[in-house]
Amino acid sequence: MGAARDEAEAAPASIEAETPPRAGTPPSALTPRALVLGSLIGALMCLSNLYVGLKTGLAFPAALIACVVGLGVQRSLLRLSASRFGPLLSLQETSAMQSAASSAGYSTGGTIVTASVAWLLLAGQHPPVWALLAWTLLSSALGVVLALPMQRAFIRHEPLPFPSGMAAASVARSLHAGDASGRQGARALGVGALGAGLVALARDGFQLIPVALSLPGALLGVPLSELTFSVELMLLPLGTGAIVGVRTGASLLLGALVCFGGFAPWLLARGDIAETGYYGIIKWSMWPGAALVMSASFTHLALQRGLLRRTFGSLLGARRAPGELPEAADVPRSWFLSGVALLTLGLVTVGAVAFGIPFPLGLLGVLLSFALAAVACRATGETDMTPSGTLGHVAQLAFGGLMPGNVLANTVAASLSGNIAASSADLLTDVKAGSLLGVAPRQTFLAQLWGCLVGSALIVPVFYLLVPDTSAISEERFPAPPGFIVAAVARVLSSGLSGLNEAARWGALVGALLGVTLVLLERFAPEPARRFIPSPIGLGIAFVLPASTSLSVFLGAVAAALLARSRPALADAATVPLASGLIVGESLVSLAVLLVLSASS
Repeated sequence: MGAARDEAEAAPASIEAETPPRAGTPPSALTPRALVLGSLIGALMCLSNLYVGLKTGLAFPAALIACVVGLGVQRSLLRLSASRFGPLLSLQETSAMQSAASSAGYSTGGTIVTASVAWLLLAGQHPPVWALLAWTLLSSALGVVLALPMQRAFIRHEPLPFPSGMAAASVARSLHAGDASGRQGARALGVGALGAGLVALARDGFQLIPVALSLPGALLGVPLSELTFSVELMLLPLGTGAIVGVRTGASLLLGALVCFGGFAPWLLARGDIAETGYYGIIKWSMWPGAALVMSASFTHLALQRGLLRRTFGSLLGARRAPGELPEAADVPRSWFLSGVALLTLGLVTVGAVAFGIPFPLGLLGVLLSFALAAVACRATGETDMTPSGTLGHVAQLAFGGLMPGNVLANTVAASLSGNIAASSADLLTDVKAGSLLGVAPRQTFLAQLWGCLVGSALIVPVFYLLVPDTSAISEERFPAPPGFIVAAVARVLSSGLSGLNEAARWGALVGALLGVTLVLLERFAPEPARRFIPSPIGLGIAFVLPASTSLSVFLGAVAAALLARSRPALADAATVPLASGLIVGESLVSLAVLLVLSASS
């Protein structure tokens, strides 16, 4: 699904054929310039993913994008001064740069856009800065450490493809070759970032253009603008659509039409929804949206009965043979044991002191997170999709039974497993890319930990600046749909469905049934019909996004599909870089404007 996954599907044959022999110790990748550039790109991607997550609820595994953006930036620096910034990073340095950037840009964000927003919505205020910073750093770092035994199971013992890792290695080779495709991709990245940045500056900085243009007309007497239908003058959702693909984009549009164009005006006319506008409608729509996403995710996981068996079978079967010597490039066993002990102690202490999670339940949460992280790594290796949100909800349900009524601790529990799962899967994706480029697993591990430190140190203070209080969670600024879903589930686990009005209860029931039905159709419908079945996750997210955002994502997906059909060679070279440029350019400029305005006020 999407251009990045298409790239991954094309990568394996060419990569495996070019993989260097593993004789001897791989060359050093952890050079200062690789880590500095990785930190810079990781910081940019961390802020970009934070902004995109708060705006749309979507986040992108950053391995492929980090590789494209990092090498694009260095090529630009080389043009400015070849003597100061040259020579071009080696393939091994590129892998370390990508690992640090990917970790900083992706692994640290799950806590922020889910549990932190949910905590703010439920408590009315933020947790202490030190607590959120420590929780984010320790959980992402523990995810990296817990993935160490899984790399032997899922990369050596049973080599899974990890498509994004293979695609990142393929792109690195292509850009290093300096061929026409690589130069074309670098230009597309620059054009996308520059164009989106200028639009964001004109809109948010100088207010020369509006944020959106309202659509004329009404449905059942309700103006379309009050049903969140408008044309957004933003390029970021277009880039998002180009990456997620047509099926997800069309599912978002369908969900928006059903929710905001169908149910919302009908329920407003009946009096079941009291207010128009995004936050008037979402008080109802979050319930069918959350139920749809959760039921679809759990059904998908339940249908993969072999996934759990293969996961833990591989872990148990991947022990080192009696006569097999450890590779010198491996992470020492003592690092794993001491890392697990220290990080677990730190996490359960922070959980008990700051978030009200009893010490024994904190230990149980870490054990549960290890099992869920193994499932996430297996799923990522096979499908390139990390079900971190689903696994976070599994932990949320478990802690809801163990700590009934404690809604705040319940939101933190969701972030623990989700963040650890995302961080573990990201490490194995980068290890896969590094192994294809001749990089030692130990060096990838260290680069990944460095990225966790950089991302955590940046994302928490910026989140507090962007979202100082609940007023920032709004349709115009940050809808933050994942936080709404986590908060809604926590409320239900605390008080049960009896606390909802009739319309919300029926919406939740219909959403749950629809999620199960769509996943079963995806699995068992005839092959020609499957591509016409909407994505249940896309439909559910559309219920908690403004309709204007879903429309923009759909338009971006259609534009990428038309380019792929009319100019396939250009699409292969330019779609991912151009889309990455649109996302990074607009999010960073908009973030800078918001930070300046926040500081001045």
